[in-house]
Amino acid sequence: MVKKILVFSNGEKIGDGIIKLQLLHEIKSRLPDYKLYWLTNKGKTVYSSTLKFIASNYIDKIFDQADLSPLFWNKISKRYKLENEFFDYILDTQKSVIRTVALKRIKHKNFISGSANGFFSTKKIKNNRKRHYYLNYIFDLLDLIVTTNRKSDFKIPISENLDGLISNILTKDKNYIGVAPGAGEKNKIWPLENYIELCNYLESNNKTIVFFIGPDELYLKEQLKNLYPLSIFIEDHITGFQNIEIIIATTKYLQLAISNDSGVSHMLSTGYCPLIKLFGPKDSEKFTPENPNIFSISSTDFNSKNINKIPVSRVVKEIEKVLI
Repeated sequence: MVKKILVFSNGEKIGDGIIKLQLLHEIKSRLPDYKLYWLTNKGKTVYSSTLKFIASNYIDKIFDQADLSPLFWNKISKRYKLENEFFDYILDTQKSVIRTVALKRIKHKNFISGSANGFFSTKKIKNNRKRHYYLNYIFDLLDLIVTTNRKSDFKIPISENLDGLISNILTKDKNYIGVAPGAGEKNKIWPLENYIELCNYLESNNKTIVFFIGPDELYLKEQLKNLYPLSIFIEDHITGFQNIEIIIATTKYLQLAISNDSGVSHMLSTGYCPLIKLFGPKDSEKFTPENPNIFSISSTDFNSKNINKIPVSRVVKEIEKVLI
């Protein structure tokens, strides 16, 4: 009989989806004989769209936006026949009691959930360590299924065809530094004048800048091209692949990347190159993976939630430390 594990989440946007790729890798590594099913309630998951090119290597089936009901007289899901499913393990990664009650209606052998302090879980939930990075909470739940010495060297797989295209543009004997100056939320953006000062420093040290510009920063493109005519906008040179794939693959050719806390920063968190992330106002520890190649600088280091308080000199100091 085929063994199956169902993972329930509240949906994934691009940043969250990239972060959880390490979880997908861990589940498949620990449970290689199991089929992995992914279920969301009302939120969508990028694993069925934008990140399908990676997630399909791990996930066998997705129940997206299942719209679960906790009421026994209703169908479990408005979209899927979940009454016909049975799972050896259900892993509940969220904490809403109503959603957990609905989820537990699906037939199962073992139910792992931290909702209501583990009240619904068939295995006792341990709350014996302080958690910073939020994915650690899910890894603790996974440990209740099978425990292993988790490594922090996960790297996102890259298409060989795409890697070949990039290698024709970025040669490994050049000193490329990735810079992503934008973010979806304005209060997460380090001032452009600071990035300009930083880029001037990089060019003066014979570094070639590779810019990554999100959809909200396209207006900056011409300005940056004029200021740094030798810089590279890698996404302009490659067709046939999503921008996210290109950004991820490019990290293999970077000495270092620098970014605000943003969706692009998650794309740069591949482990192939060091990444310096600038934080404000959010908690850097909660949103920084346990990866020796990722370094965070937070406005809280300067007693503020305002990212503007991070001085250029502090970022330069970190760059010099990382590149030594």
